[in-house]
Amino acid sequence: MTESAVYLQPAFILQHRPYRESSVLLDVLTRDFGIVTVLAKGVRKQKSKMAGLLLPFSLLQLSYLDKNELKTLIQAETVTRYPLQRLALYCGFYVNELVQKFLHKHDPHPRLFFCYQHCLQDLSQHECVEQTLRYFELALLEESGYGAQLDVEQQEGRAIETGRRYAFLADVGMVGASDGLVSGETLLALSAKMPLKGAALPEAKQLLRKMLDVHLQGRPLKSREVLAKIVKYL
Repeated sequence: MTESAVYLQPAFILQHRPYRESSVLLDVLTRDFGIVTVLAKGVRKQKSKMAGLLLPFSLLQLSYLDKNELKTLIQAETVTRYPLQRLALYCGFYVNELVQKFLHKHDPHPRLFFCYQHCLQDLSQHECVEQTLRYFELALLEESGYGAQLDVEQQEGRAIETGRRYAFLADVGMVGASDGLVSGETLLALSAKMPLKGAALPEAKQLLRKMLDVHLQGRPLKSREVLAKIVKYL
């Protein structure tokens, strides 16, 4: 296959792992090509100038040679760093793991790329962590084809109503239920991407957790297990 090159592609590093003696394999989320694996040769050497740039939670511009499945990094530039600390750092790892679980390689999602960037920005600025995570989870579900219509009751086919409660059924969506885990008010707020306040925060957490778990199909999230020992946001 003819070797081609990609230049200055906006990207975020999701995961890295050692490769041979001095190199690293990077799983990166790119704007135009989805998740790709890139080989960064020699960056574990002490004299490597590129090693300090290849950090998670930084918007990068990557240039690489593309031949078959093997892509070789030739240049990296930092555009913006999103310094995540303490809780925000763990939340960042959680978001990265979710992206890798839900997206297929080489399947571009430009809208989700910008949602991911916005999520990191909010986390770095200590915006409402719970709300930030809920809206990213919702965007991820929608972009990966697992979204649910949150403003319509599916069995009766009518608009969600305030004052009523609803449950989520896999392969169906939202259905009316007197003991449902989420109120109509919360569903309408989520659907309209409004601020989540009061009871909407824990209700949204329960709803998104159930929606995510349906499609994770029992696959555990290591970052969720870690965070569960620290906080109750996930």
